[in-house]
Amino acid sequence: MNCMLVGVRDRYILIDAGLMFPDFSDLGMQKILPDTGALAAWKDKIEALIITHAHEDHIGALPWVLPALDPKTPVYASGFPMQLIKRRLQEYGLWDAKRMHTFRMRDRFQLGPFECEPIRVTHSIPDCCGLILRSDEGNIVHTGDWKIDESPVDGQTFDRSVFEQIGKEGVALMMSDSTNVLTPGRTKSERGVRSLLGHKVEGHNHKGRVIATMFASNLHRIGSAKAAADAAGRKLCFIGMSLETYLEAAHKEGIAPFSPRELISPAQMHEANPDEVMLVTTGSQGEDRAQLPLAARQASRQFKLTENDLVLYSAKIIPGNDNKVMTMMNSISGLGAKVCMDRGLHTSGHAYRDELEEILQIVKPQHFLPVHGEYAFLTEHAELAQEAGVRSTSVIRNGQMLGVASRRNGKTLSSGSMAHLGTASLQLLYNDGNNGTGNGSEMALDERTTLATDGIVIVAVDVFRPTSVMVQATGGEVASNRGQQLMGKVRITTRGMWVDEGRMLAQLHKMSEAAVAALPSESSLAAVEERVGREIRRGCRQYNQKTPEVIVIAHEYDARAGAAANAAAVRKADAQTARTQGAQPKGSSRPGPKGNQKLAPDAEQLPQQVLIERELANPRSKPRAGSNTEYP
Repeated sequence: MNCMLVGVRDRYILIDAGLMFPDFSDLGMQKILPDTGALAAWKDKIEALIITHAHEDHIGALPWVLPALDPKTPVYASGFPMQLIKRRLQEYGLWDAKRMHTFRMRDRFQLGPFECEPIRVTHSIPDCCGLILRSDEGNIVHTGDWKIDESPVDGQTFDRSVFEQIGKEGVALMMSDSTNVLTPGRTKSERGVRSLLGHKVEGHNHKGRVIATMFASNLHRIGSAKAAADAAGRKLCFIGMSLETYLEAAHKEGIAPFSPRELISPAQMHEANPDEVMLVTTGSQGEDRAQLPLAARQASRQFKLTENDLVLYSAKIIPGNDNKVMTMMNSISGLGAKVCMDRGLHTSGHAYRDELEEILQIVKPQHFLPVHGEYAFLTEHAELAQEAGVRSTSVIRNGQMLGVASRRNGKTLSSGSMAHLGTASLQLLYNDGNNGTGNGSEMALDERTTLATDGIVIVAVDVFRPTSVMVQATGGEVASNRGQQLMGKVRITTRGMWVDEGRMLAQLHKMSEAAVAALPSESSLAAVEERVGREIRRGCRQYNQKTPEVIVIAHEYDARAGAAANAAAVRKADAQTARTQGAQPKGSSRPGPKGNQKLAPDAEQLPQQVLIERELANPRSKPRAGSNTEYP
């Protein structure tokens, strides 16, 4: 994740506090978080936290990261990210204005052990920066997420001049975004997307509504949608809360492409002529609760799709979401709407290979560390750096610590150059979208997978014990009444399993009841649950090669019989212990759990046990309150 410690000797800053989104295997989870326990262990060394931009994979973990740091650790961000950070932290009751600091591009300020200079870069969200971190030990360049857009729609161009300047000063280490290293060429400008989007909207004039879906954070694209709507004489309507959140934050910062007041409400949209309306909606990745997927399933309360609608897909399908997105699009087409997924309706916010190489040649770092991307992308980016003339490169995994030292006189490598200093033991943390947060074991991910793939079996066992579970043997010994057995009334419920029209359940019933009957009459309920659970698992494997989650709950049909059996089992265990240690005459001292102590003779316990057994044997005895009277 984007959460990196960078420091000089033993003084550190934290760059970004991002989260990841789970894939299909992380059932029930909505967020994957960095190891805040590791951060807490280092909090006395972390002097500041700085945010490069406002995407969720860079700020989404702040509500978990900030509590792990010292309460006085300052947080730095530019204006637009700070607006979103404020909103998020207020939701969690964590906003503290005293520790929040807003910076402007190219303003230098002290950031822990570094003098920090933020550099403007272009990306798919406004107000993004790279970082120049200067220190006596050398200079570090962190690009953040970036591309080179020569003609951005907001006029905020990539600040190539600062990269050229720091390249002349000398850079000990450069870290750069590796997302699109495998894609040759250069990214196209957002201005090209704006042109095509306007053409598509205009081409649907007098034919019905236009519905566009895009990433809510891409305010440049949202501005392009507004421009297309204006050119076609349409009013713009947002369907999806996150769209309004980003636009409102940008408006407060004074960088919104238009005022939120220019939008019409969903109610006004329904009353308007469809030929005069354009919708921008969330759900480009097929998220279950987003508005476009809901509308595709005819489950949205905000709007319904019609056969006259044109749906413009102005986003990229994130790997892993392919099936969800295509299922959504198929459903939209099935409702009669027209779908357009022209590749020209989207451009990446991450630099392609030629741009990555250009910046490497401008900065000319002594050492290079690729960041932000799959491991295969990182290794390819390291090779690209070597091709561009960087002699020293490295690729590290989560938790690995890398030491970098400046070359002396630009030639000699110091002894500590690009050294692996060790590895921190990190674990992923998961959040279920509410209060539940923990590691994979605490969030029961393995059990969730078992439930999803193999199902669950729940077994209730009513335990019937013989009317006389124990007899008093001669010589003070206790023995079982072997002529009688336990009986179990078993009820089995399954979910998420094939049961072969009940035939598998019948077999499981027989196996469970036989397992109970094979146990000694004084067996505990825990022993019953363990034996029945084992047999259920064996039966499922035999019948359909499944290993479901099995839950067995055993209880006494008559609690008094259970108490008698338990007392008899304790006496039997005591008798066996006495035989092992050497029998003593009744009434004498014998070893106990806390040393030698006087124990009551077994004969003193006999009258109460006899009364219990006589009561159980009496057919006129009334059943206990709450007992199952449906069973004989």
